[in-house]
Amino acid sequence: MEKKTFIISLSKALIMLVVVLVSIPTFAQKKINMGSRFQINKDASYITFTTTMAGFPVVKGSLKAYQANMFYDPDDIMSSSATIRIGSAGFTTSHDARDGQLQGEHFLNTAKFPGIWFQSNKVTLTDKGFDLSGTMNIKNINKPVTVHMEKPTVMRGAFNGQDMMIAKGTFKFNRKDFEMGTTGPMASNPMLGDEVTVEFSFMGTSYTIGYLQTTFVKKVNGRDHAVGLVYNEVKANGVESGMKLMQSLANNKDYKSDNWLSNLANIGWILMVDGYGKEALPFYEFALKQNPTHLTSLLRLGDCYVIAGEFDKALAHFKNEWSLPARARFTHIPEMISKLQGSFELKNMK
Repeated sequence: MEKKTFIISLSKALIMLVVVLVSIPTFAQKKINMGSRFQINKDASYITFTTTMAGFPVVKGSLKAYQANMFYDPDDIMSSSATIRIGSAGFTTSHDARDGQLQGEHFLNTAKFPGIWFQSNKVTLTDKGFDLSGTMNIKNINKPVTVHMEKPTVMRGAFNGQDMMIAKGTFKFNRKDFEMGTTGPMASNPMLGDEVTVEFSFMGTSYTIGYLQTTFVKKVNGRDHAVGLVYNEVKANGVESGMKLMQSLANNKDYKSDNWLSNLANIGWILMVDGYGKEALPFYEFALKQNPTHLTSLLRLGDCYVIAGEFDKALAHFKNEWSLPARARFTHIPEMISKLQGSFELKNMK
């Protein structure tokens, strides 16, 4: 009887273990390569659009206000994804009257809907590169759109020590799907084309540890940079020793006048890019205790959680971060929530 009872108890324990393992959130096992995330640099990028009249491309314009972020690894193309945010008031055709109509209530209605978004959710390989299928949000209307990408070029360390990516692509959408020109004086014009073609070329950069070491592990005005000192101390002797050095430097006459919120964020930044995610967290947390709305720390904390492997905290942070007034700057958040296997809808987004 005792042997039978033991076997039954063991079976119950095994069943409970299986239940526990199955209940663990899948995003906690998701590996995300943060080195493959490229922030788009507008200084070397463009977005243009073309519309038609009677089938002929007669109007070509460009976008002045946009942000974009893309995950791309040449060795893992199927993990690619992108988030693009466009300021609708930034559409220009270099013609004031036409731009006024384009941004008016019958087309983009920029006063009411200042933000346009694209978020990819699927990758399909093609002969020339790959397609990013996803959702476009214009005027709070969501429609599927597919972006056709040429295979990007990645150059390691090419941009001041940062990795650089050149990515080109095109996509099309029907203006009527987003209620553009379906009311007002142009609604009855049969010559106005429905299709809008968008073309872009993005130059993106991804931070490298070499770039950050060059930036912070050096002398400034005859003294060692505080960020570099603490970074090396953490690597050599651990977080506790690094925190003590940081506090000592903050009270030192040679370092007291530093912007220590910035220093804390940068200490966290160089540590996390070097793979020390867990060691970086205390510095961000300390900075946010000093100022809970410190933008730089908020921007990087979610990524730090990812690198530290604390995916549940990362997902919660990204969702909470979106509610902040400065949300327009947080371009990568929908993308990161998706990669962490959480849900995010492109709606009510301004």
